[in-house]
Amino acid sequence: MFNSFEGNYKSKRSINLGGQKKQEDKEALVRNTQEQRRARDIERLKKKSAAKIQAFFRGRTVTRNLRDQERASWDQQAEFILRSDIPRRDVATTLINLVRSFLFFYRPLSDGQRELCLCNILRKQNLDLEIIFVPFYYEDLRNVWAYQLKKVLLIFLRSVGSNSIYDKKNVVHYLEALMLTMDVKKYGSSGQSVGGRETAQGILEYLKTEDKNNPATRSIANLSVHPFHILASTHPIYQLALQDFITHIFTISSLPSHLSKEALIIFSRRTLYDLILRLSTIPRNNWNAEQASILLSNLVVFTHRIVKQMSNPVFLAYLTVLQNLSLQIPIRSLLDKSSAEVIVNDDDSDDDIITEGRPETSLVKIDPVVLKRISYMFDRQYLISVFEFSKDSNYATFLKVTNFLLTLMIRWPSKKTELLNNMTYGALSTPEIRLSISLIWEAFKKSDLANLLPTSQSIPLNYFTDSTYSEQWGMFALLCELFSQILLIMGDDEFFDEGRNPLRLSEIVDISTCLKNVGFTLYWNSPSLKMDLVVDGGCISFIYLRDTVTKLLRQIHARDSRRRFTSPDHWLMISESEISTFAKTVVDEDQELERDQEKNNVDKRQRISISPRLGILYSIPFVIPFDERVKIFRQFVRNDRERSSGHHPFFEPRTHVTIRRNHVFEDGYAHLNAAGARLKNSVGIQFIDEFGIQEAGIDGGGLFKEFLTSLTRIAFDTNFGLFLSTKEQLLYPNPQAYARQDERLNYYEFIGRILGKALYEGILVDAAFAGFFLSKWLGRTSYLDDLPSLDPELYQGLIILKNYKGNVESDLSLNFTVVDDEFGEQRTIELEEGGSDIPVTNENRIRYIYLMANYRLNKQIERQCKSFFRGLSDLIKPKWLRMFNQVSLSLKFDPLIRTLQDASVIENSLFSKQQELQILVGGAYIPINLEDLRRNTVYAEYKDDDPVIIHFWKVVSEFSEEQKQKLIKFVTSCSRPPLLGFKELNPKFSIRRAGSGTRLPSSSTCVNLLKLPAYPDEDTLREKLSYAINADVGFDLS
Repeated sequence: MFNSFEGNYKSKRSINLGGQKKQEDKEALVRNTQEQRRARDIERLKKKSAAKIQAFFRGRTVTRNLRDQERASWDQQAEFILRSDIPRRDVATTLINLVRSFLFFYRPLSDGQRELCLCNILRKQNLDLEIIFVPFYYEDLRNVWAYQLKKVLLIFLRSVGSNSIYDKKNVVHYLEALMLTMDVKKYGSSGQSVGGRETAQGILEYLKTEDKNNPATRSIANLSVHPFHILASTHPIYQLALQDFITHIFTISSLPSHLSKEALIIFSRRTLYDLILRLSTIPRNNWNAEQASILLSNLVVFTHRIVKQMSNPVFLAYLTVLQNLSLQIPIRSLLDKSSAEVIVNDDDSDDDIITEGRPETSLVKIDPVVLKRISYMFDRQYLISVFEFSKDSNYATFLKVTNFLLTLMIRWPSKKTELLNNMTYGALSTPEIRLSISLIWEAFKKSDLANLLPTSQSIPLNYFTDSTYSEQWGMFALLCELFSQILLIMGDDEFFDEGRNPLRLSEIVDISTCLKNVGFTLYWNSPSLKMDLVVDGGCISFIYLRDTVTKLLRQIHARDSRRRFTSPDHWLMISESEISTFAKTVVDEDQELERDQEKNNVDKRQRISISPRLGILYSIPFVIPFDERVKIFRQFVRNDRERSSGHHPFFEPRTHVTIRRNHVFEDGYAHLNAAGARLKNSVGIQFIDEFGIQEAGIDGGGLFKEFLTSLTRIAFDTNFGLFLSTKEQLLYPNPQAYARQDERLNYYEFIGRILGKALYEGILVDAAFAGFFLSKWLGRTSYLDDLPSLDPELYQGLIILKNYKGNVESDLSLNFTVVDDEFGEQRTIELEEGGSDIPVTNENRIRYIYLMANYRLNKQIERQCKSFFRGLSDLIKPKWLRMFNQVSLSLKFDPLIRTLQDASVIENSLFSKQQELQILVGGAYIPINLEDLRRNTVYAEYKDDDPVIIHFWKVVSEFSEEQKQKLIKFVTSCSRPPLLGFKELNPKFSIRRAGSGTRLPSSSTCVNLLKLPAYPDEDTLREKLSYAINADVGFDLS
């Protein structure tokens, strides 16, 4: 404990000669003590480390010396075994000792010559046998030698693979030694007749467990092919080796580039087809995504030029393997970002997203080289070879081909449109190889499903989950995809011309029946089905099938709505006895979802699983009668109003706004635009006339209706600049550049908000919108069939281009650009990047048609529509609008309208077909039904049989249709009747006695009241009433 000891156990006192005692605080003392302890620890660590280094150095020195001694001894033994003829037993023991010593001292950098010497020793003949096989003669040496031999061969492999052999001529010696161990016959001549194959297989198995990325990969791959050159394909060992080859060798990335020419010949001639058949029996979940991608790329490289040479059984197995491996790779991993094409979105923004078969939790990165080789499946000649099998083969082959093509579309969505276009109009549509929609339909009619789907509204679930039908569902899904793609670029004139439509109308009706039954069943049973499940043997999930069916179903229904070719009740799926229960339940389920915030935040697919009825209502609404959907919509609004805080119809309006009649739009925008969703609450209007005087009257709702009517009349006036009209006087947002300025976009948002308020309050708006604009309200994209309403000349030109028989590029000289003309100034817009340098050809003309229609119908008005919809959705939830279509509604066959008017009158009217959303916004453009109005009219101080009332109805019955509409507008502020008839008018249409004499009739639009004086005769009543309804003045007339 003391540094020194001088016989005095007491420590010497420390004397400070400076005369001052040094004060040291406690913290400094502790710190100094810690530093001293740390210094001692460091010193001890240095001593310990030095001891370890010295021991390590001594050990390495001793080991190096031992290795050097072993090398000297090894050199003598090697020379002895190479130059002497000694007994075979001595050869075996000497060889084992030699190899044991070699494995001890071997270092690649210093023992290259000894390695080559050992290789030559192993290859040397001893009598009639190579020395490498001599130890196998002796049972007590076999296991030791097999273990040592594996280690030595692995060293040889690494040396060959790493190019560390200086004299390249010696490489062949190493390979010969390696090949010897693969020669099963040699083991038999060595006396190991029973276990020779197992030994060779064991050596192969040991070698191929090496890292596939190391430099020895090429040697391993070439060696692994060698057994298939020796063994008969019927031998059991062959099948075992094949399985191991698939698992360990065929999963080497870019395998073909690792194989020598000789190995490629051996593999392609003898093994490839056996490998395909073996792979087809392995369940796809045996492979992870990385393995599946490498297996797929290797298989495609080996086979993409020889598909035609396959026998039918091999071809069927081949398609099965391709499908199984593709399904194991996540879609996102297959997307090549650098080369992925721009896809024209052909699905709804929210509800038509086609998903893959299973959820993908993590992204697997795949080598771009692997992706490129997988893409050989989209090579034209490759697909032609696949198509040719389907033309001449049986039904089973046709099933496989259709499922394979569908798999390509699902797993490579960026290639889907191109593939479908090529099948319908492009390189793959020639008569010799064409896999046409009619051919698929004829094949599907032979399936078991074809007998069930048209007859069963509720399809048994086992038809979906049983693997027996999985490939039939795949063929049905391809039928849907192909026909859906055809309809995107088919006008109505072509659709109804059976010479240009690939399917007859009767066949389309049959297909629509199948679609309707499948879609309804999948929506109704979504809670009990695992919707993302891919059934064994198939390539699609239930959710993919449902979305694909829904998409085509909507397209066919749209065509039928514009020009009916089905029976009146073809689309309805719920009987009259069940509809009331359905409506009540769907409203209750929506209420529950709104109350449960956790469920309310789920996406659409999850919402469908929670409430299948809501799924039906929002996805295929046309299976429910239109009048029932209107009732459900109104109930949704009432429920939402109740959830809004503080609303009560008899309370004073929450917001009071003063509006100058000469500045209705400006004042409305200034006072109400910022309200947002608060517009759901009541708004009170005070009008100021053109003289600056407040108009008389208290707003009970009627003044707001008048304000809203006046505002929309201004906003939708084409002279105002926000909207233009088609030749049919249908409105759509102005596509010109100035309409995309920020201020104008704010106007669009305000108009959307005001229109939402009208829908929310049930106020009809006197405006008719173009179908392609209404489709934006549903979040959907418009296509070529909507173009005639906007630009019929462009539509006809694109149809001519689609069917042009000559050389499009040289004859028409088009490119991927469009010219916009605004106020005399022309601008060239590229339809895609570099479009001015891309000529339109026979091969890409369909894409040009897509992009041109997309630009005119969607892109030009995209920002305007988004702003409009942003305002609209503040009050009207987007899901509510999805209960209705933007397509035409045939009034003749609708049960609501049929109760109001004689069908023959409607059929002969100009408005025999209207759009559901349009009817919801503006009412039905039908004649005023006086009988319905009279049945739903109440009287105050009058009776039904009073002479004035009798004269009133007689005069009104003699009015023209325009005068009747003006009368309705005079009393209710809207010229059209309520959607569900005058029984829905609240308050009821009323007539009250307003004294006598010659004063004019007046009205209170807030309560739908006509104040009618007791005129002495019919002529006076006609004169005064006609003057009043044509005066078009404000509330002051009252």
